Amino acid sequence: MSSRIFWGTVLVALGVLFLLSNLGVLPWGVWQTLVKAWPLLLVVWGASILLHPFGRLGALLTALIVIVGLGAVVVYTLAFASNPGAAPGYPTAGVLPLDQPLENGTQTVKVDLDFGAGTISLDGRAPADKLAWGSLGYIFGAPQVSYSGGASAQLRVAMTGAGWSSGAGGRTPSWDIHLNPQPVYDLDLDTGACHADLDLSALKVRSLVLSTGASDTDIVFGDPGRDATARLEFGAAAVRVKVPRSVGVRVDLATGLVGTNLAGLGFTHDGSAWVSPEYAVRQSHLDIRVEGGASSFNLDWTD
Repeated sequence: MSSRIFWGTVLVALGVLFLLSNLGVLPWGVWQTLVKAWPLLLVVWGASILLHPFGRLGALLTALIVIVGLGAVVVYTLAFASNPGAAPGYPTAGVLPLDQPLENGTQTVKVDLDFGAGTISLDGRAPADKLAWGSLGYIFGAPQVSYSGGASAQLRVAMTGAGWSSGAGGRTPSWDIHLNPQPVYDLDLDTGACHADLDLSALKVRSLVLSTGASDTDIVFGDPGRDATARLEFGAAAVRVKVPRSVGVRVDLATGLVGTNLAGLGFTHDGSAWVSPEYAVRQSHLDIRVEGGASSFNLDWTD
């Protein structure tokens, strides 16, 4: 009983933090601050050993220590949200413009985005003469942008050093990226605790790989006119996907901890996967594989 009290309290406390982050009450930076406060695990571990002989009372006291510790993390995050420069080693934030011209003859583009905690938006509304255009907000070092041109081009944008995280305080980086809709894309996004808004409806996406932690993610696909794949790797995440009805969709939920609405949309089981109605007769298909821990996956049609 005592262990159930302790772990139940831990799950409830983490769930409340995640809920408040989703609702915008707490900044996503609280998760990175929580990671930096990992020595709390040693404190809790030591306290549980010392208080174990006291049974249920010991479990309650240890749970109280967890709550106080998480509360301190929240207070620390909110305290520096309005004045991040007050945190030790916390430098000035900045914005790096993203301005990559579109070369003649570019047919396919491999895009790698390495992003930490914060907010990121991606769409296909770049100016006609730009391959990638937008703004890259950062807290620590400016992101690194590298590009290799040609018919098969490669674009990589990555946070640098400690800038991979939001650091202390509630302020978090914000990226706003627009891609040109002409080339065919292979997208690889690696994010941390963040809110991601990926509007891919205007892009010719051949493949998408999204690896993320505690996040809230919206993805809108278009009809690629070809077969496409998506691999979504999550920790504790809420994922919402929108797809045109003209696309045949197959979803492989490679985890037992995913809540989904696929049955209500008429999807049927095919082995370990869910398959949309008339999947076989569609001219274009989107195969989605969902991997991860505690998460929810919901799909809606865009028309």
